[in-house]
Amino acid sequence: MNTLTHSAWTVLEELAGNKVTESREKVAEATSELNRIIKQKLQLLELLEEYTQKLQESQANVHSITDSIAYRHFIKQVNELLEVIYKEEKTAEEVLNDREDQLIDALKEQKKAEFLNERQTSILKASKEKAEQRQLDELGISRFNQSTTHGINGT
Repeated sequence: MNTLTHSAWTVLEELAGNKVTESREKVAEATSELNRIIKQKLQLLELLEEYTQKLQESQANVHSITDSIAYRHFIKQVNELLEVIYKEEKTAEEVLNDREDQLIDALKEQKKAEFLNERQTSILKASKEKAEQRQLDELGISRFNQSTTHGINGT
């Protein structure tokens, strides 16, 4: 029964390890997605800055009204895209936080399983040592009894 319990703790420890690995992979994926979104956001912000500057230059140089309208329209579209990106970024951050929480939970479960497995191993070792000591004690008592019996009979 003890060996069965020990193997059960070992299996639970393996399952917890697998869960940790899976959680780490999910955190890496969520981090990658968040980084992709941040990169897109930065590109859009650079584009927005560039076209805002072009708009200001076109207004200062009294270029055609068509250029100013085109720049304003493009800037509006970039701002709309930025709104979408900000929402995606927030969602990605929430997903990442959730995945990190899952990883923390998986690590706790892994530590608990490791502790229980180590405790069971320690209990089994102590039980085995106790049984061996009991056998040695019984052997010593038996030899003592034999020597005492031989001593009484020999006189």
